[in-house]
Amino acid sequence: MATYTVNYAGFSLTTHQRFTIAKAITKIHADVTGAEAYFAQVIFKQLDLHDCFIGGILLDEPHLFLSGQIRSGRSEQMKKQLLVELEVALQSASGLAGHQIWAYIDEITPGQMVEYGQILPAVGDESIWFSTLPAGIQKKLNYLNS
Repeated sequence: MATYTVNYAGFSLTTHQRFTIAKAITKIHADVTGAEAYFAQVIFKQLDLHDCFIGGILLDEPHLFLSGQIRSGRSEQMKKQLLVELEVALQSASGLAGHQIWAYIDEITPGQMVEYGQILPAVGDESIWFSTLPAGIQKKLNYLNS
């Protein structure tokens, strides 16, 4: 339900750092929104430093850009809390300074999203949605959530 894309340039993230970031993003999303952990996915993409520009000028230092797409229906306070906690976790795992980490939250109407073969539910209707999934998918999601 939430897709977090981590684009980074000018440095490398080890497998352990990517794992740490993915776990942190998943935990923060679940803790702040109350959604099950299996609703968060994290995708990493390393960019060449020379492919990134800020203000029309070539990026001259490492940066990490986080873009989170979440279901609409969350409060402004919740979205701010997500951003703050995500930024702190990214600093810790990446070793970058705050000015090198840019994070964004975009909202998508649940009816415009399909995951696990189903249109996603509105915030608060997750248990009803889950009950309509095939048993094999339910088992997989329960495993991911443990």
